[in-house]
Amino acid sequence: MENPRAVIGSNRAPIDEQVVIDLAEALVAEGLTKRIDELLASFSRAPEITSPEIAGRYAEIIKQMVAAGKAVEAEREKLNRPLLTAQRALKGRADAITAPLKEAELTARARLKKFDDHIAELERQREAEAQRIAEQERQRLQAIADQEAQKERDRLQAIENERAAAEAREATVVEVQAETVEVAVEVTTNAGPIAQGDFGAKVSRTTTWKHEIISVRQLPDSILKHAKVIEAIDKVIAAQVRSGTREMKGVRIFAETGIAIR
Repeated sequence: MENPRAVIGSNRAPIDEQVVIDLAEALVAEGLTKRIDELLASFSRAPEITSPEIAGRYAEIIKQMVAAGKAVEAEREKLNRPLLTAQRALKGRADAITAPLKEAELTARARLKKFDDHIAELERQREAEAQRIAEQERQRLQAIADQEAQKERDRLQAIENERAAAEAREATVVEVQAETVEVAVEVTTNAGPIAQGDFGAKVSRTTTWKHEIISVRQLPDSILKHAKVIEAIDKVIAAQVRSGTREMKGVRIFAETGIAIR
């Protein structure tokens, strides 16, 4: 990748380095760098708080530290605002360029989905027709098997009747049951790509499983006690506590005392 500083006629550092240089120069020019050094040096010499007077001096230095920090943030914001504006303009331009492409992509996907649905319907019809033909064939073969079985039963029955008559005895006619023959016809289908492009791209049907929450109370603990779920719930509770809620089932709401410097 070409180094931006190696371009003929340009000695300016890359933007990510230049903006840091500009901030450092602005802090020096405004006297903030020196002021921060002075505050840190003063704080390093501060004694432990043993009296109200020393506590008051601590409050003053804290106030000055806060003010210095805000001044640095203000200088950063001055440099950052043009960058944000440039980023928005850059994104807007990129979106304008890719918008027709995305629209064309959606159209192409819709056409591909329509074709896929058409192929799926044809496959469904072919499968239904194959099942119908298979059932007809099964019934035909079953009828043939039933006829053969009946013939075998009749043959065996005739033999038994002749044997009984030959022995000159009265006997109950014995009915011979031949094993019933069940005929099944296997139907096979071949699945393959729906379509294939000239350069090797293949289109295949995919199935995506999705979900819809019907009842939060019925969700398992593995979901309700998940770290991200608890984090989201904590944010909602914090907002309600800030708005004035002081009692909530399952939540301990308490006051925490701090200090404020004005």
